[in-house]
Amino acid sequence: MKEPVVTEASLISAIQQLKLEFPTYGIKKVTVTLNERMPEWTVSEKRVKKIMQAQGLTQSEPVIKKSGVEDDPSVPVSYIDPTLDFTSISSNITAKMVDPVTGKGLFTTRDIAKDEVIFQELPFAYFPPWEGFTMARQGSACGMCAKPLLRSSVLPFHCPHCNINYCSKQCKSTAWETFHPLECTSINPEMHAFMKFCEQEAWSAPMAVSRMYCHLMLAHQRGELDKVMHHYDAFATVNQAERQAKETEWIFMEHPTRELWAKARSLLRKTLHPPPKKSKIIHPLPTELSQRLFDDEDTFLNYMGKFNINNQSGGMYLVQSHINHNCTPNVCIEFSGNAQYKLSVRAVRDLKKGEQLFETYVNPRWNKETRINYLNKSYMFQCNCLRCEKDTPLTDELRAGLRLRQE
Repeated sequence: MKEPVVTEASLISAIQQLKLEFPTYGIKKVTVTLNERMPEWTVSEKRVKKIMQAQGLTQSEPVIKKSGVEDDPSVPVSYIDPTLDFTSISSNITAKMVDPVTGKGLFTTRDIAKDEVIFQELPFAYFPPWEGFTMARQGSACGMCAKPLLRSSVLPFHCPHCNINYCSKQCKSTAWETFHPLECTSINPEMHAFMKFCEQEAWSAPMAVSRMYCHLMLAHQRGELDKVMHHYDAFATVNQAERQAKETEWIFMEHPTRELWAKARSLLRKTLHPPPKKSKIIHPLPTELSQRLFDDEDTFLNYMGKFNINNQSGGMYLVQSHINHNCTPNVCIEFSGNAQYKLSVRAVRDLKKGEQLFETYVNPRWNKETRINYLNKSYMFQCNCLRCEKDTPLTDELRAGLRLRQE
């Protein structure tokens, strides 16, 4: 028998989650879907309408426009995340879709002076270089940002189960909210084998995928799964197999590479599915999502490709990831302090309001052929910027703007 009453707070939360998942749903579709998903509730269309009007949810949002080419899986797919608040990062920028192949881009909302820091950002997901990860496991670097720690310093922030220390309360909180309860080898002993395998191969991408999966599982415990999924889905995504098929030697390497992928997937599944009891995961992931993450090879390869084409020194940044490439960039990416964690985007020349931001995905000192080959293999596009078109050298002005050392 259906329960006649559902609390107002529970209903508001459920409606908000539905609108996040299906922005175009109106009152009628929301009501039908609610009753299908929560058969123990009795929810009338009149009550849903009243709540949606009060919460400002009656206006359907536009359909999300995604980049990509239908018949060409090598073109990365991305979209502008409607749940991402750009103003929380900076009022200096806004995102726009450029075209189906380029995808999204980041644009200025005002004039920007040369050397001005346009915005700073912390990563949404992060796996440090192996040296930093090894130091963190030994307790000599922060378990979140991998900042080296002084052995003589007093470290009040640490994992009560393992050797992991943190440089701040914020780093500990972020780690525990996004991955550590499932990555801690004292809580989850199965993680040992997966880590050892990745370390032997010096392979960061599967560790990053593991942290993204952990993030989804832990977000679900807080009722934030849809929001976190939206953020990950909006990153430019291309299947790792498509990336590696660009390599000349792929015809010889495909079989051993796929065996390596299968081994990584098997170990990851054993590590996280099901999660260890000590991790206190109360709410399992929805069955369909769990099957995709742990049983579907393409999903695993999509997350690997997502990490490989978006990460900056191991970090995946929600806003910075909108910045496209140009061999004559107008901004540069910088890290402050002795950890490659908090990112700054600095203007290398004066910028006008409405101008698109461009960084360089390559070493600007490289010649045209090297740049084009690298971009084609690693980022799946042919660069047609003015510098490539005219095959011009690196100018002294750009060298100075990027603060490159003299060769």
